[in-house]
Parts: sequence; C-alpha cells; structure tokens
Amino acid sequence: MTSLEQPSAALDEPGGFRLAQEPLDPKGVVFTAWGELDIATTPELRACLDAAFAAGMERLVVDLSFLDFLDSIAVAALLHARRQLGDEGRMSVVVAASSYARMVFEIAGLAHRLPIFATRQAAIEHVGG
Repeated sequence: MTSLEQPSAALDEPGGFRLAQEPLDPKGVVFTAWGELDIATTPELRACLDAAFAAGMERLVVDLSFLDFLDSIAVAALLHARRQLGDEGRMSVVVAASSYARMVFEIAGLAHRLPIFATRQAAIEHVGG
C-alpha cells in the first residue's frame, strides 16, 4: 500500500492494524501504521524493520500519526530499530501533536533517543529525503 489514506480495515474493526511501506530513495523506507501497535501487532512491524535492515536500508521514517494506541513493546521495537541503524543511519518518527502516542513518547522522555516530528514531511527531511 502506498496511499496515505487510512485503509478500510482500520475503520472496519476496532484496533484493526495495518502497516504500509514506501521507498525513500536512496536506501530508505517509510513505514506507516494504522490502528493499534501493541504486543499482538508489533511482531509484524519488527519483521518489516528487520527485512528493511537486511536489504541495506540506512534511512527510516516510521509514521505513527494514524495510530489509536501503542504500548511499551512497540516503543521498545522502535528503540531497537534505532540501535540497529547505528551511528551512520538516520531515523525519525511521526507522531500527531495531540495523540495518545505523543503522550507516551513525552512521558517516557524519548525525544532525546528518537527524533519525533509532527509532520511526515519534517520527518523525511530529517533523514535526508
């Protein structure tokens, strides 16, 4: 899926989870998640991140602006992705300003570990897109 519109599955069922992937040339990828990112759905995100790293991706944007919920397992997966990128890689996360996800990131004090942006464009610019 490359559209930025919310997929129907996320609308049809409460907590419906969807994950889209778009290329960000060169050597980059944008993942967009809808629904709930939690212990049940984070393995799908982890698998996509692992595949991206195995393919040599060095720039990563994770757009969480369409999430209804995320838990600490999801946050841990994002922190792990940041570590996998190493010092040479670039990563940013998109989180809507007044969302539950933003509150989780702020309470956990993650702004110094994960660059967080309110817009997708700012996040892409941060990683050099």
